[in-house]
Amino acid sequence: MSQATPAPLRLTLVRHAATAWNEGGRWQGLTDNPIGPNGEAQARALGARLRPPYSRVYSSHLLRAVQTADLALPGFPLTLDERLREYDLGELEGLTVGEMCGHAGFAHWQADPWNHPAPGGESLSAVAARMREWAEALPDGERVLAFSHSIAIRSLLVGLFGLPLVPQQNYPIPFRERIGHTETVELERWNGEWRRVETEVAHPHFR
Repeated sequence: MSQATPAPLRLTLVRHAATAWNEGGRWQGLTDNPIGPNGEAQARALGARLRPPYSRVYSSHLLRAVQTADLALPGFPLTLDERLREYDLGELEGLTVGEMCGHAGFAHWQADPWNHPAPGGESLSAVAARMREWAEALPDGERVLAFSHSIAIRSLLVGLFGLPLVPQQNYPIPFRERIGHTETVELERWNGEWRRVETEVAHPHFR
């Protein structure tokens, strides 16, 4: 008797709502900032766009992700996992892109940011590896929602799908795609193979 094919995993990844540093052009990484008033409005609006039920809801342990989850899905049980955290920018955290350019380690990092760690931080490939480790451990047949971060989510996409790394003008991360605050990315895993289902774009007011 043949075994039944397992049902697919459906994974929804969400970028957190905006903080004051986001709005001021300062890069946060692991700096644990709260969301601001605009971010609170974004998170509440996200709640109206989400489509429960979810088997499990996860979040990065960083405050901005947890607050987004709590406002979007109040009272829903939340599992924190540090692998969903943002890219560790090390000595570049709190800086604008213009200020980063003046750092002594900036050029070396930018020569190969996928493999070279940010000064005092981590590499994008390391982010992709921990995000993928988390995603691959999710069980088949479930609908999972996870609150994470822009660079972390995009690193996972590059790792899963082999997307090209393309240097960007005035932006130090070599990913073509940008993910706005509270935007979602939908993935599906079927028989061990990942595919992208859709991306939901947040209202322009909240990007």
